[in-house]
Amino acid sequence: MNQLITITQNENNDQVVSGRELHEFLGVKTPYTQWFKDMCKYGFIENIDFVLVSEKSETNNPRNPFTTIINHALKLDMAKEISMIQRNEKGKNARQYFIEVEKELKQQLLPQTPEQQIALLAQGNVNLNKKVEQIENSVLDLTDRFGLPSNKAKVLQKKVASKVYMFTGGKYSNAHKKLGAKVFREFYKDLNNRFDVVKYSDIPLSRYDEATEYLDMWQPSFNTTLEIRGLNSQTSFDFEA
Repeated sequence: MNQLITITQNENNDQVVSGRELHEFLGVKTPYTQWFKDMCKYGFIENIDFVLVSEKSETNNPRNPFTTIINHALKLDMAKEISMIQRNEKGKNARQYFIEVEKELKQQLLPQTPEQQIALLAQGNVNLNKKVEQIENSVLDLTDRFGLPSNKAKVLQKKVASKVYMFTGGKYSNAHKKLGAKVFREFYKDLNNRFDVVKYSDIPLSRYDEATEYLDMWQPSFNTTLEIRGLNSQTSFDFEA
């Protein structure tokens, strides 16, 4: 088979393709960096479908003869999908080429003895576990990077309101009317300081349970508590009078 695009093997024995070489073969007019960014919108995940590679490239500047360019090593499945996305003859040729390469590789790796078959199954389980672990790590990274979704934020907001009503003696109590807003501000200030965020909805989703536990344990400051007691005691005294 004629080698249309160079295919190499990485340390995990995956067949990989240079993103820049594929970009050049496909004849894409968009600059590589922007093109690759557009391709990633189709759901490809770094360190699962591809890895970032920094390469040295020669320049025409004698003072700085080399520069660093960004490339990517793409697994064959990603390279096939990207080729199909192009919807042109070059993309069709590249995809068919990758399919044929995979067929040849599978024929070469086909186990001949029961022992070889068992070893292949064991290696398959190891690779599957690695991929599951990579996906789980990516999910954890996302939950740390983004704030609370709206449904979680609303639940937390309702819990805060209930807590403040409880501390002030009820929504219609004298203390709540005069100090309710202050207690809300105190809580959100303490919460934001605790989780180092600008607003409570920025709390990472992975720390949501920790935030609700903090809410259950939180209390207003001592001085605010005294003010609440004083206002509610005054209300009780007025009723008795």
